[in-house]
Amino acid sequence: MKMRRGLLELCLIIIAVIGIHAERLLHNGTIEGRISPAIATPSIIAVRGSDSVNVISNNGHFGTDLRPGDWKLIFASSEYNAVPTEKRVQVLEGQRINLGEIRLTQ
Repeated sequence: MKMRRGLLELCLIIIAVIGIHAERLLHNGTIEGRISPAIATPSIIAVRGSDSVNVISNNGHFGTDLRPGDWKLIFASSEYNAVPTEKRVQVLEGQRINLGEIRLTQ
């Protein structure tokens, strides 16, 4: 009987944790896009106030979830000797933003 009750409590805790994480994800927005030239391995950083996020790029494509707010995205590549490119984006809850192609210039 105690084992059954313990298992039930564990299941309820797991469901609560999943619900909390699902709700957090629903409150974020998504940014995505493509870096050109694709041969460059870019460093992409999203900055909002004192909060910053490293964004991962794969073969020129990038994307990440961000909390709602005004973000500054900084794109740079040391391999390509590119001048850092900045883009300002307002992320809204549940919004998916496609930034299109970001061209790195020398």
